[in-house]
Amino acid sequence: MKNALLIVLASLLCDPVHAAAQGVVDSEHGFVAAAQLLRGLGSVKRVLMIGAHPDDEDTSLLTALVRGSGADAAYLALNRGEGGQNLIGPELGVGLGLLRTEELLAARRLDGAEQYFSRAYDFGYSKSAEETFRFWPRDSLLADVVYVVRQFRPQVVVTMFTGTRRDGHGQHQVAGILAREAFDAAGDPDCFPEQLTEGLQPWTPQKLYRSTRFEVASTTLAIETGKLDMLYGRSYHQIAMASRSQHRSQDMGRIESLGPRRTNLQLLASRVAQGPSGSEVSIFDGVDTTLVGLSSTVVSGQTRAALAARLEEYGAQLKRAREALGGGAPERVVEGLGLALTALRSTLRLAEAAGPEADILRLELGEKVVQLEAALGEAAGVIIDVFSDDDLIVAGQGVEVEVQVWNGGDASVALDALAVKVPADWRVEPLEPVNADLAAGTLTSFRFELTVGSDSELTAPYFLRSPRTGAVYSWPPDMSMRTRPFGPPLVEAEIKLSIAGQSIERTVAAVYRFADQASGEVRRPLSVVPAVGVEVAPRAAVWPLGSDRGLTFSVGLRGEAPLGTSGRVWLDLPKGWTATPVEAAFELSGAGRATTVDFLVNAAPQLGSGGYELKAVVETEAGQRFEVGYSSVDYPHISRQILYRDAVARIEAFDLEIDKGLRVGYAPGAGDAVADAIQSMGLTVTILDDRAVASGDLEAYDVVVLGIRAYETNPLLLASNDRILDWVRGGGTLIVQYQQYVYFEGDYAPYALSARRPHDRVSHEGAPVRVLMPDHPVFNEPNTIDSDDFDGWVQERGLYFASEWDDRYQALLEISDPGESPKLGALLVAEYGDGLYLYTGLSLFRQLPAGVPGAYRLLANLLSLGR
Repeated sequence: MKNALLIVLASLLCDPVHAAAQGVVDSEHGFVAAAQLLRGLGSVKRVLMIGAHPDDEDTSLLTALVRGSGADAAYLALNRGEGGQNLIGPELGVGLGLLRTEELLAARRLDGAEQYFSRAYDFGYSKSAEETFRFWPRDSLLADVVYVVRQFRPQVVVTMFTGTRRDGHGQHQVAGILAREAFDAAGDPDCFPEQLTEGLQPWTPQKLYRSTRFEVASTTLAIETGKLDMLYGRSYHQIAMASRSQHRSQDMGRIESLGPRRTNLQLLASRVAQGPSGSEVSIFDGVDTTLVGLSSTVVSGQTRAALAARLEEYGAQLKRAREALGGGAPERVVEGLGLALTALRSTLRLAEAAGPEADILRLELGEKVVQLEAALGEAAGVIIDVFSDDDLIVAGQGVEVEVQVWNGGDASVALDALAVKVPADWRVEPLEPVNADLAAGTLTSFRFELTVGSDSELTAPYFLRSPRTGAVYSWPPDMSMRTRPFGPPLVEAEIKLSIAGQSIERTVAAVYRFADQASGEVRRPLSVVPAVGVEVAPRAAVWPLGSDRGLTFSVGLRGEAPLGTSGRVWLDLPKGWTATPVEAAFELSGAGRATTVDFLVNAAPQLGSGGYELKAVVETEAGQRFEVGYSSVDYPHISRQILYRDAVARIEAFDLEIDKGLRVGYAPGAGDAVADAIQSMGLTVTILDDRAVASGDLEAYDVVVLGIRAYETNPLLLASNDRILDWVRGGGTLIVQYQQYVYFEGDYAPYALSARRPHDRVSHEGAPVRVLMPDHPVFNEPNTIDSDDFDGWVQERGLYFASEWDDRYQALLEISDPGESPKLGALLVAEYGDGLYLYTGLSLFRQLPAGVPGAYRLLANLLSLGR
């Protein structure tokens, strides 16, 4: 048990407190960082917040707890948001999950909290807990929440949801249900006993609260979050709104308002003595948050007295350091922190000798040691950076890493040891001696030559290394990564320093740094990638049965080997299919070089309906074979993540008629692949940029399609709406895919059109669809549409259906989720002058990339409707 406990402790200590995420500059150093750490070093305050998605958290409460009261706070999101939409880019599904995970980490860097996840994959919107539990096994998800409670050890749990239908989204309901169940289950040793063999211990939280931000009347405790903090010169609410604004893919940008604010909570359960109802002033009322109080619960007799005496000394030295910090005396701050560290380590040694009953105390004291070491280093003015000369590296490559240690303080510091931590199959060679005395005000550098292992694994998030089971990721064998956002950095420097007579340890991730002339310094994490990345475009295509046309597939090759790579590339095709050329030679002269090879593919004669796959294969002159490509999920506010995918394209063959003479314009919205799908049907699509929308010749198009949420993302579209309606009136066909409330409330449609709050949506992908006007051309020309065309849809039927409309619109479909009233606003068509205006909330943007034949046939008919 003791060895397992040490493993858990090591996994907890490997995350430096308030450290910046991989590849992101940490802006808090020196006295600001030391002062923040000092706020929490004298107490034990832990709060775990539980929600369903990225953006469910209350960032104001997290900020007030961490930045204000020095508490350790964490947010547990059941999933990573893979099922949502993306306001800022093309990523959906797993790619969107990576983006939103990084956005959560960007938010946590500002509010100071930690971040956890369960193994749940966001399968999309659901309307009940019962439906959600069909995707997420209840015991598995409860085990994950209990795991986080036992790992983080909060005295207080805050659930963002009630666990009832009032929460709306079924995943919200499940988050509320599991939070309540875990509050009771985590302290029961008979509940998930396998976790105890892994080093965790039962943990019983003392209080359970619920957010009342949507139900203020139930509030029992209001926490002020608009207080100005003189350390930061901002209120906790302002910092929280900056944190909230990191959820950019979810259009969560917020104003950082001045003045009083509060977070409202309802006390649901308490295991501590409570005062009269409504008398609470703190989330920790009734909870003993002192280290002495914690020690007294696990030890007794002389050991308890000895622990209390040493903790009293520890507290006195912390007070001394705080007073010196306020007086602006750096040397006294360092001295006080050094003496506090001596007292704390003495306390930890005494706890280590106290036996198994003191395990929890040892964990807490061990974490305080790490925090205090960090505070001492910051107060002494020691800043460490680790830089690599490359970020995308390949198996067998040599990489140089430089460790820079800046002693920006007023006293000398001794560097006792320095090592570079790498994967087991790598080699590390120091290029100069590493022991040194670091004089005040000096910058000292140490270089290392690294050689990547010849069979080194690609750097991929731990939860993507094994296939999912339905809507549940597989946990890795390494328990230290479980529930974490990502695994540890690829390369880290481990440094031991002597400051004020104290030995401290720091761990810093290596990054690649470069200057962007527009935005300044940019940092990138290190990743092992294929020497040749192989991508196929398009990744999804359709093949109308009976078509004699060839389809061009482009194979993109990207090399990262420093000395270059050459070889040949070909397509593995289904039986009877052909490609021209059969294969092609390529040469990539160095790292970062890319080339593209086009193959004209023809299907086998007498092709039958169904799905087919082709795969691009590369073989180098050295005999290496590559069949995987990668892309970067990379935005200015996050750290880059690499997303790998097999170099495979899927082709759906089915009956499809299309008017090939149609001239189609597409105005993009919030990132979708609908334009690519239209092009794959054999039509030429012109992407309408800002100039084309504002002043281009719309008469060049028979049909214009607006991307999802285009009215929300494109201000020029709003300004040019009258111009576009004039074009429709003159004979054009406009297809408006689902829009949010900006569209409905801005009167951008030619006739009245509105949506409820919350909007009508049908989340069950197999919900029955009834055609209201079977003779309408939408269902007959050029393709005959019947109920079979709504089979095989993924994730949902649609969203943001219209709820009320002018009589001049024709409602063409009736759809409803089980047990709900029919929804008629999924597809509306109206004549407007000589043209046609269509609004559809059907989720074509999900169906087309998934190759759903019926969605293609329906889209073909919508495009052809004006003919």
